[in-house]
Amino acid sequence: MADHPTDSSDALESIEASGASVEEALRQALRQLDATIDDVDVEILSSGGSRLLRRDAEARVRVVRRERPFSATIDDVEHEPPGEADVEPPPRAAEPSEPPVEPPPPAPPAPEPVEEPVAEQPAPRARASRTLVESGEELQDIVEDLLAGMLDRMGFIAEIELVEEDPLAYNVVGDDDFSKLIGRHGSTLRSFGYLINLMAGRQLGQPCRVLIDVNSYRARRADHLRELAETLADEVIETQEPVTLESMPANERRLIHVALADDENVRTYSIGEGDERRVVISPRA
Repeated sequence: MADHPTDSSDALESIEASGASVEEALRQALRQLDATIDDVDVEILSSGGSRLLRRDAEARVRVVRRERPFSATIDDVEHEPPGEADVEPPPRAAEPSEPPVEPPPPAPPAPEPVEEPVAEQPAPRARASRTLVESGEELQDIVEDLLAGMLDRMGFIAEIELVEEDPLAYNVVGDDDFSKLIGRHGSTLRSFGYLINLMAGRQLGQPCRVLIDVNSYRARRADHLRELAETLADEVIETQEPVTLESMPANERRLIHVALADDENVRTYSIGEGDERRVVISPRA
């Protein structure tokens, strides 16, 4: 995998990078620019493709440094919790031990007041950082601003519809050709949603999960997969031979499993690893 700077100045302003996935290519580019996701605009050049055909096997992104970050408060959020405020109390707590410096015995009790504040303060932060946010007005405002800005910079004219408030879900609608934003079997759309969730989580200061759809593609894809599952199940019952579907992401494999969960004549299971994981529909013994 190679990274290709697109600016010859000493401080890189933009770069193209490749990887096995959009997420990996993005990490490569951010490392080269020494930037965070909030400092840059991201253009998905390729979401990758079929390795069997040896065509567009790698994902590619172009990352351009912005003149100002998405949120001016992000650095403040990141630099308050690292623990500097927690580490400083030990020297101050050690000062009370200076007056009784003449008699050596008082020295050992000094560590007791030093250890207590250090042990107590980091724990609440660790618990809070694991909270997954899926709704709320603050998250809603952040996601809508990010969606509007990203779509505008990508050249799409679209409206953002709020589909559900808890968990938060949006549908991007418009008359433009969104095929490049959706990608093969929704691969680019998943990467786009990943970027929105990543940037929203950094602004919020907590991990978040928001569903992003485009022209109801996910809903239509789900209906198609359910119909496909039922059709293939009928074929398996008739031939008594298992059928292996094409590779799918985890959420789509789950749709197949759920669609046939109550069918007493067939069973489903998954085989393969990583991007090549597939669902098998077989006769129930």
